[in-house]
Amino acid sequence: MLKADNDKQLQHAGRLLKLGGIVAIPTETVYGLAANAADTDAIQQVYQAKNRPQNHPAIVHIGAIEQLQDWAYGIPDEAYLLAEQFWPGPLTLLLHRHPKVSPLITGGSHSIAIRMPNQAQLRKILQQQNIGVIAPSANLHKQLSPTTAAHVLEQLDGKIDAVLDGGRCSVGIESTILDLRETSDKLRILRPGPITAQQLSKVLNQEVEAPEQHDVSVAGNMAKHYQPQAKLRWLNSNTNANANANITEPHSIILVRSLRDDLPQQQQRALGATPEQFAHALYHTLHELDQKRVPTIWLEPLPETHEWQALRNRLHRAAE
Repeated sequence: MLKADNDKQLQHAGRLLKLGGIVAIPTETVYGLAANAADTDAIQQVYQAKNRPQNHPAIVHIGAIEQLQDWAYGIPDEAYLLAEQFWPGPLTLLLHRHPKVSPLITGGSHSIAIRMPNQAQLRKILQQQNIGVIAPSANLHKQLSPTTAAHVLEQLDGKIDAVLDGGRCSVGIESTILDLRETSDKLRILRPGPITAQQLSKVLNQEVEAPEQHDVSVAGNMAKHYQPQAKLRWLNSNTNANANANITEPHSIILVRSLRDDLPQQQQRALGATPEQFAHALYHTLHELDQKRVPTIWLEPLPETHEWQALRNRLHRAAE
C-alpha cells in the first residue's frame, strides 16, 4: 500500500506506471486500475486482472487539457469549452481516437473517451511522468466499484502491482460521458454521472439529451454492473411497511434518502437527502453491507428528476 500524501511513495507509483506496472489509483469518482495508456502490455494486464472483456472500452485520464490532442483528433471547440468549465472533474468526453493510439484502449472502436480527474496527486503523477493512463474501476468486472483503497484490496489483492491510497473518493460514482464526435446535432449523454445535461446545456447554449436508455458500448454501461453480493430489491413506491411485508426478513437493510417513520427504524440506512450526499455514500455503504454479509438490501425509489438520473441508473443496473 502506497500513500498518496507521501512524496516518495507517490513518485514510486508514478515510476511503476511509467515502466508498465498496473496501480490502483484514487480519483474523485471511484478508484481506478491504472496502466500507461501508451503501453499495450500494461493495458492487457489491466483487462486480465479485472476479468474485463477486451471489447469493452476504457477511459484515458490525462493531467492537462493540452494532452487532449495526444489522444484525439478533430477535437471540436465544444470540448475545450467544457474542459475549461468542468475539468478537472467527473466529465468524460467521447471523441475521435487519434490514429497512433492503440485500439486496445477503445475496444477496437475509432472513438476514445477522455477526462481529467479532480484528484491532485493523480494529476501530479500524470504531469510529472508525462503520461495518460487508462483507469477502469479497480474491481472485478461488473462488481461493486471501490471508493477506498481497502475496497480495492478486497477484490484485487495479489493481482496488481500496487495500490495508491488517497483516502475516500469525494464524489463516489462514475463520471458523466458526453458524446462529442458529432456536434452539429443535439449532443447526447451516453452515461449519466455527477454532471447533468442541464449543466452542460447551460455552458454550451445547446440542447443536450440525457435518455434513460444508454449506450452499452461505452465504459461502465453494461446492463448488469456495479453489483454487490447482496440481493437488491425495490420497495413499492409510496407505500409503507405493510405493503412491503418482506422487508422485515432477518438481517435485511433498507436504503433511504432520509429516515422514514413508516419503515422499521433499526433496518434503515439514510444515505443523504441530496444527490451529492447519496452518491458519496452509495458504494461505500454497499461495500460495508457486503462485509457484514447482509443478504437483502431494499431500495427506496429515487425521484424521477434529472438530478437523480445517474443514481437511478446505477441502482437499476446493480439490481438487474
